[in-house]
Amino acid sequence: MTADPRLAASRAAQVQAEDFRQAVLRQVEALTADNQRLLQSVVRSERRFRTLAKSVWHVQEEERRRLARELHDGIGQTLTALANQLQRILDDARGAGNLGLEHRLEDALELTRNSLRDTRELSRLLRPTLLDDLGLDAALNWLARTLTERTGLSIELHSELDEQRLHPDVETLVFRVTQEALTNVIRHAQARSARIALERRGPVLRLRVEDDGRGLDPQTLAESERAGASGGIRGMRDRAELFGGRVEIQSKPGSGTVVQMTLALDPPDAG
Repeated sequence: MTADPRLAASRAAQVQAEDFRQAVLRQVEALTADNQRLLQSVVRSERRFRTLAKSVWHVQEEERRRLARELHDGIGQTLTALANQLQRILDDARGAGNLGLEHRLEDALELTRNSLRDTRELSRLLRPTLLDDLGLDAALNWLARTLTERTGLSIELHSELDEQRLHPDVETLVFRVTQEALTNVIRHAQARSARIALERRGPVLRLRVEDDGRGLDPQTLAESERAGASGGIRGMRDRAELFGGRVEIQSKPGSGTVVQMTLALDPPDAG
């Protein structure tokens, strides 16, 4: 019995189609495996980069701590000794009735005390000992009070931590972002007041720094960030991203600016 040519052709076409389908499936599987390997490589590279970036950040903070200690214990103590010596010489000049020398010594003593005050403030701004000794709430209170006294900007702090300690890296991160945000307010916002709010909802920590200044145009801000002209904001974002957090900027002309950082705490901090 002679085979039907049309049936044979149909079966041959089916075999070819199945072979083609299997070949396509093998290519798709190979591409999927390649993509998976590439993704795993990207994840490993990102982890290595984040680990390296955190190491650099730790080195920077340690260097800040060292410089702050040298300013306080080195230059600070030298200026204190100099002020005490000038005070003793001034007392002698007053006892001798030497008015000319007395006035010159008073000027020198005032200059020395001002230098001592500036040195101590710079030391604390580099790395406040309060942050290590008493925690985030105490350091933020000090920062708000110091900037208010120095600039006249009224700064209010509202914290829900109730002096609760967090991981040292998290406390340093929150302090640095707050410090940078307030520095931007003082330099650019032309604001009369600012508010720091720190709240915790379960494992999520949220920092909010807002001001009543002139505000920013969102499009101009975005363009500045893309062009790398807004280093302060970029720095805040980069620091937050190192710890899996994010920084958002909300602003419009005439309505002030809000800087908000949201951070998921690690399990030891989330208890």
